[in-house]
Amino acid sequence: MLVRYFKWNQSVTRLLSTPAGPYLSALAQKLEVEGFSYWILRERVRGAAHFSRWNKRQERSIEQLHESLFKDFEAHLGRCRCQRPLRSSRHENVRVLAGARALVEHLRGCGVVTSSQPSNEDPEPPALLSGFCDWMRNQRGTKENTLSRYGIVIKDVLGGLGIDPSLYDAQSIRTFILSRTRGRSRGTAKEVVSVMRMFLRYLIAQGRCRTGMDDAVPSIAIWRLSALPRYLPAADVERVIATCNRDTAIGLRDRAAILLLARLGLRAGDILQMDLGDIDWTHATVRVSGKSRYEVKLPLTQEVGDAVLDYLRIGRPPIQDTHLFVRMEAPWRPLHVSAVSAIVARAIARAGVEAPFRGAHVLRHSAATGMLRQGATLQQVGAVLRHRYLDTTAHYAKVDVERLREIALPWPEVFPC
Repeated sequence: MLVRYFKWNQSVTRLLSTPAGPYLSALAQKLEVEGFSYWILRERVRGAAHFSRWNKRQERSIEQLHESLFKDFEAHLGRCRCQRPLRSSRHENVRVLAGARALVEHLRGCGVVTSSQPSNEDPEPPALLSGFCDWMRNQRGTKENTLSRYGIVIKDVLGGLGIDPSLYDAQSIRTFILSRTRGRSRGTAKEVVSVMRMFLRYLIAQGRCRTGMDDAVPSIAIWRLSALPRYLPAADVERVIATCNRDTAIGLRDRAAILLLARLGLRAGDILQMDLGDIDWTHATVRVSGKSRYEVKLPLTQEVGDAVLDYLRIGRPPIQDTHLFVRMEAPWRPLHVSAVSAIVARAIARAGVEAPFRGAHVLRHSAATGMLRQGATLQQVGAVLRHRYLDTTAHYAKVDVERLREIALPWPEVFPC
């Protein structure tokens, strides 16, 4: 395998003579499957061999490799005088470090390295937080991204009010909430209040807190659906879609994702979670699992279906992962949580459209507004957007000025006294 990337037999011999030598061919094959180009793959293999040789000089075995050694290895690269092909130029050090990371990850997957991978998160979350998350998953179907945000608030609660909920009282709860919401945006304050109320209800249900403590949580003065929805006119949506280059793999992927957002009113999370098996080509439907794991089947129009099919046939990398939308650059993996909004933002910028905001949700608002203006009822729009309450869908009726004029009453004449 290595002879495909190193033409000199002497170079291959030196690479194989390092402690990582027996694993380099398999590592190179793995990187090739992940889509790395010839030169990047070559540098990563060299970095893996270099890292293992350096550790051998530090009298560490291959089983002792760990992410904690990367910082010292990087310092070594700054003054490296190792023999070729291990030694690299200064501008290649980033790829060498990436090769070291790839080696440790590969060895851990093979069972050679058994130490755990370092994590930025707490190794063991508080028992109350773990119990609350389990309760929310089972009782309300809350998803992990939402629970991670809730966890930040609850850790703050446990740090501010203590880990014994039986000692919580109305005054301490109100004082804590006021201290955490003062000077914050209304959206942030609302989330703190909502999470606090749900957490207290969980504690009451478990008998860990006095009954009625959830009533001590103050309400935030936010008028629901008071603002106008932020949307793009239909002509601007078409301009955004047209900016996707159908001659490139990235353009095919972006066009398929944007059409799903703009035509079906999907959320960014729906795009991230969409699986290859969610599309029923026989019945022209797509299965969407939204908030609280609420699943529906939406019609797959000809335009959207053709765009997804072009992406699958030509654009999508040949990987085993079943997520529909993946990265187009190595390593080939599912998209990150912010990637969908970034796709929309880039398309809006290319189109030169003045948008109220450039996230993926603007296309959802635009889809709802467009359906209403084409004569769809609120019930029909709500079914497509998967709204549980009709009042949420009615929010979009505010922007249909022409239809509002039909029901507007004339202003009364003013008569002199």
